[in-house]
Amino acid sequence: MASLRESRKNNLEDFIKEHESDPKGDLDKLDAVIKRPSQGTGKATRKASSEAASDD
Repeated sequence: MASLRESRKNNLEDFIKEHESDPKGDLDKLDAVIKRPSQGTGKATRKASSEAASDD
């Protein structure tokens, strides 16, 4: 059985046919994982400073 990565390079249709009979996943669990905030993967950003009144 080829991996999805290998199949994308070669023949994706064969991969799909091999996996059509796979049991369906739990969509509620998938949604929970997707919507869960990831920890430590984003860059830390600082709050933008407010504009100070100019003395011009």
